[in-house]
Amino acid sequence: MFLGKYSHTIDSKGRLIIPSKFRDEIGNLKLVVVPWWEGDLTVFTQDGFRKYMESLDELQGSAESRRRIKRFITSGADECRLDSQGRILLNQSLRDYAHLSGDVILTGNMDSFEIWNPDVWAGVEEKLSDADEMRNELESLKQLF
Repeated sequence: MFLGKYSHTIDSKGRLIIPSKFRDEIGNLKLVVVPWWEGDLTVFTQDGFRKYMESLDELQGSAESRRRIKRFITSGADECRLDSQGRILLNQSLRDYAHLSGDVILTGNMDSFEIWNPDVWAGVEEKLSDADEMRNELESLKQLF
């Protein structure tokens, strides 16, 4: 399980050290790095990514919509492994998509983790800091079920 928030740095070659707690969870598994909805990158284990993609088939809506969503996700995705120093290599197109260079923020998200530009994360974190708003959002989600 990926939990917590960490500050790290991408080096000039695009390598990013993964927090040791995340590395413990990853082990020798292959990873999939995906451009995500809010301008960040999301990193899944290969098995976690497969499960996520299969869950899209369960969604309501047209097959065409599901195909477009899958194309968006998979066309920009890249597979990688941790190197011997616990780093992953983020290709240039992924770094460009998320505006990543130098300092980054990594955040756990249970079955995946996210890589954020610090300025973008600051805006996201500001929205997360309102506990009342988060509680109200949770309550409205509960009503959907």
